[in-house]
Amino acid sequence: MHRIKEYKVRTVKTFINYDYPVLLKYKQRRLLCDCGKTMSENNSIVSKRNRISNYLKLEIIKQCKYKHSFTTIAKQLNVDTMTVINTFMEHFTFDRKELTEIICVDEFSANIDEDNKYACIIGDPVKKEIIDILPSRHQEYLERYLANIPLEERLMVKIVNIDMWEAYKVVFTNYCWNAKIAVDPFHWIKLATDNFHKLRRIVEDETDNPKVKTILRNDWKSFSKKENILSEKRYYSKLLNRFISEREKVEYCINSDIRLETAWCILQEIYKFRDKCVAEQAKDELNKLIKKLEETKIPEMISIAKTYRHWFTEICNSFLTYRPYNKKVSNAFIEGKNRLCKEIKAFSCGLDNFAIYRARILYISSNGNYVFKKGDNKRKLYKKSRKKGG
Repeated sequence: MHRIKEYKVRTVKTFINYDYPVLLKYKQRRLLCDCGKTMSENNSIVSKRNRISNYLKLEIIKQCKYKHSFTTIAKQLNVDTMTVINTFMEHFTFDRKELTEIICVDEFSANIDEDNKYACIIGDPVKKEIIDILPSRHQEYLERYLANIPLEERLMVKIVNIDMWEAYKVVFTNYCWNAKIAVDPFHWIKLATDNFHKLRRIVEDETDNPKVKTILRNDWKSFSKKENILSEKRYYSKLLNRFISEREKVEYCINSDIRLETAWCILQEIYKFRDKCVAEQAKDELNKLIKKLEETKIPEMISIAKTYRHWFTEICNSFLTYRPYNKKVSNAFIEGKNRLCKEIKAFSCGLDNFAIYRARILYISSNGNYVFKKGDNKRKLYKKSRKKGG
């Protein structure tokens, strides 16, 4: 086509600054073929059937990387909110990444629907990347998801770090045969501290000493600290009418009740077990710890012992290390991403569409290695349907 039939003026919204909307009047050529058909000449300013320029699209994609809501981006760039969402979703592919030797699994509150309150997040703690985000943490869904992953890829997994959700243990044991399941230390330590504080509240209610009752209620954080970080600095206490340190306060309270003293001493042993134990000694040390918990005859301590015995192998596996960093397996990386998920939902004032929510999390947390694709302008999957008047 070389003959020009006419010039058609197109009004295109573009991006120059945040202050004012900028419109371009573009005279586009209409070419005529020998057969009588016509078509518009290709250009780098605007795509076919679009009213916003390619420069504005690039700016929309750039702004989606930052922690702003779609509505805020739309107001800054003087476009519609659905234009921002469609542009973002149509120009990237957020496919699942391959499973690695070390993976960590956790959940975060997504409130997708009544049946799926929590979404599941899978990450690589070595590369610090999110592998995938799933809309459900239920066992049936996880089994269908892993069944669609090739067997060769699943056999590559060596360690799976999880929290104490039974479905994770069952599913990854059945589908990742070469993997050792490990429970993140944060969760089995939190179980111990939670049960200790249950006992602390019981002692607080039963004690007749008002001074002990006040300290147990107001300085409860001090009782869950490790012994070696309790402060020795003394300050004047109006309650006790003397100078006293944080350590002395704790000792003053635990000496008032034998149950509290026994539980506090065992809690300190659990801390030492976590910090100083190695993988070769983990089974023997954990067995000794469980026996001590059972010998106390305290219901809260016996509850810890039962849970530790149920997750015995997985707790021992939490002391395994992985190369090249020689670090213990941990869910610290994925817990940080959970906070990011909550932040995205907060500044977006909630997201009803899980596909958009998932894409935004992956895009903001990525290192810029997601595939850029050409948009399909005929497809508007994320446009809200309008109700017909009747």
